[in-house]
Amino acid sequence: MPHSNIEQLSESVQHHGKLNQIIMAACNIFTKTPNPSLIQHLNKLVILNLSGCSKLKSLPEISSAGNIEKILLDGTAIEELPSSIGCLSRLLELNLGDCKNLKTLPSSLCKLKSLEEICLTGSAIEELPSPIECLSALCVLDLGDCKSLKSLKLPFDGLYSLTYLYLTDCAITELPESLGLLSSLEELYLERNNFERIPESIIRLSKLSSLLVSYCERLQSLPKLPCNLYWLDAQHCTTLESLSGLFSSYKCVFFYLNENFKLDRKLRGIVEDALQNIQLMATARWKEIREKISYPALQGHVVLPGNEIPMWFSSQGMGSSITLKMQPGCFSNNKVFGFVFCAIVAFRDHHVRDWSFKFYCEFKIKLKDCDPHVIQRYLGRVNYVEPDHLLLGYYFFNHQDLNGCWEYNCVPEAVQFYFKKVLGSETETLDCCGVKKCGIHLFHASDSMDSMEDPSKVFNRKEVEEPHPKRLKYL
Repeated sequence: MPHSNIEQLSESVQHHGKLNQIIMAACNIFTKTPNPSLIQHLNKLVILNLSGCSKLKSLPEISSAGNIEKILLDGTAIEELPSSIGCLSRLLELNLGDCKNLKTLPSSLCKLKSLEEICLTGSAIEELPSPIECLSALCVLDLGDCKSLKSLKLPFDGLYSLTYLYLTDCAITELPESLGLLSSLEELYLERNNFERIPESIIRLSKLSSLLVSYCERLQSLPKLPCNLYWLDAQHCTTLESLSGLFSSYKCVFFYLNENFKLDRKLRGIVEDALQNIQLMATARWKEIREKISYPALQGHVVLPGNEIPMWFSSQGMGSSITLKMQPGCFSNNKVFGFVFCAIVAFRDHHVRDWSFKFYCEFKIKLKDCDPHVIQRYLGRVNYVEPDHLLLGYYFFNHQDLNGCWEYNCVPEAVQFYFKKVLGSETETLDCCGVKKCGIHLFHASDSMDSMEDPSKVFNRKEVEEPHPKRLKYL
């Protein structure tokens, strides 16, 4: 068993050649496998697990163990792998995480056409074997915290199956343009690196759903991002000055740009661009409502430095709630189908810094001939931020929401925004996380790109023309 007190493996184990799976014991006393012939006799061995054997420095030749699918050597003192690893044609997973003495891998590893996952996180690896592009089935490559990598020389044009790429904290100073050739990539982890830009070729990654670049403190700009991006984490990129295309796709998206205070000078344009794209989404959603019987809820938000609500929002309030002045039958007559919201978020207690929060809104709805009713909607997760930040987002109702609201002539009387702490599967409403100001604009059927106000025309122009202060005031 991994992390057990076994000191050696019995010679008799080698006679169990028909075992479908043997998990070889891990212990801190092994410095090598006790009998090199042991593995060779286990021709049915499927998983070789020596995880946590902190004194294990080497493996024997393993060419006879041709049915192995997983080799788990994470946390060992392994210094090299035998070249015979290239004979393991069924190997799917190789875990070498936290192998602090491992600097190179044998080139024979690149013969493994079935290999799907390589984990080298926290290892001393200096370079990857060549030609690694021959690993045509490779889906997961984890190089997180590999600070000894001399350079990022990955032939991306050959890794067409790569789905998850982890390059967190690798001291990377430049990303190659060939990044855009990873046509199957869905998640890209680049946090805590030293590059200044992301290649524009990233737009070609049509399957990319998650991009994480937080704490890349030299990153100056973000290019136009892929249309299917769902999650962008770019927190604490302290030199980030520009980005483009927020909410440029018709789908759920969540963007986190916390603590990027150099964006202040471009905040006006960023918010205007985002609001215009949300309007385009509203037009697309109304078309979908007219053409389909059922459709899901659609939502998204972005967190940015800021402390004022754009004047574009038709209803605004101090604090966390807004009283809405709506005519009877507004939902059914005007066909309200969604809303865009903005809130200035303030966290008052530092002890909640490491918490994660859920952000909600509640509509107080008046029904015809009935008591008021409350509709609660979850708007997404938000991490601790300081100082004040602007939370801008949208929510389009699903078909069940709309059918009920339209049928019963609902009239929204008020809306309130608030946070809840995430406690496993439970949540708890908190007072330490407040909403200082908020705004909301309801989308209805009469809205169109011709009739809705242009966000760029409803900001406070006078304040825009003033010299740039420490914090923007023009919104």
